[in-house]
Amino acid sequence: MPSSQTPIIATNLDRQLSQVHPFDLGLRRDARPVRKVPRRNYFMQFEGDGGDFKALGIAPFRSLLERDLRTLLSATPQVQDYAIESHVLTYFAPNGRGSLDRHTYIPDVVVRYKNGRLAIIDAKAVFFAKSPRWIFLKPFIEEAYRIDHSVDFGVLTEMDIRPQPRLSNCQIMLRHSYIVDDGEALYRVRQALNASVLPITIKQIQAIATLVSNTGSCRAFTAIMNLALIGEIELDLSKPFNRNTQIEWATI
Repeated sequence: MPSSQTPIIATNLDRQLSQVHPFDLGLRRDARPVRKVPRRNYFMQFEGDGGDFKALGIAPFRSLLERDLRTLLSATPQVQDYAIESHVLTYFAPNGRGSLDRHTYIPDVVVRYKNGRLAIIDAKAVFFAKSPRWIFLKPFIEEAYRIDHSVDFGVLTEMDIRPQPRLSNCQIMLRHSYIVDDGEALYRVRQALNASVLPITIKQIQAIATLVSNTGSCRAFTAIMNLALIGEIELDLSKPFNRNTQIEWATI
C-alpha cells in the first residue's frame, strides 16, 4: 500500500499548494464519478458497472484491472468503504522552462479504512506505469496528496492485484456474501469455532456445525466466508479454497 515516507521533491521553484474538489475527497453516501461516465458499449468487455457493496454511490469501472482491484478492496475486512473517481486533484509540476504548469488528476479509488485512515489508489497496467510521462508526474501527484491533504497515494499494477489464488479466493468470498443473513448458520458456525482449537479446517467446522443445506449449497461454508469478510476469522488465501482450507482467528 502507499508509503508515507516518500521524500519531498526538490526543485528550484517555489512549490504551489494543490487543491482537491470536493474538499472531502468525495467520500459521501451519494458519491458520483467526477469524470463523465459514457453510455455503455456492450461490445466492449473492459468497461461496466460494479455491484460493489462497499462502494459509496455508483461504481463504474473503466478497465478489468480496476474491477479486480475493487474485488480485493471489497474482500478486505479492514476497508470500511470507498468512492470511485470522486474528486479532482489540481497540482503543479515544473515544465522545464523555469516555471510550473497546472495539472489535474482524477484517481481511481479513494479508500477509507475502519481505523479512519484514507488512501488514494490507482490501478494502472505496468505498460502505462512505466511510461515516461507517468514516471515524471507521479511524484508530484504523490507529494500533493501527502503534504497538502495528508493522504497516501499509491499505484497498484496487475503484478500487485492479480496474483493467484488470492484474487480467485476473494471472488469466491464475495459470491457468498449475504444479501440476507442466515442467522442460524452464523450462530452454529461461531459456536463450532469457539468450541474448537484453531487453526481448524472448513471441513471440520462443517462437521461440527451439522447444518442442513439445500442441494448444491453449504450453509456452513457460506457462513465461514461471511465471517472472513467481516474480519472475525482469517482464511489462508495462499492456496485455492477447498474443504481443507485452514481457519484462524483474525489478528486485526
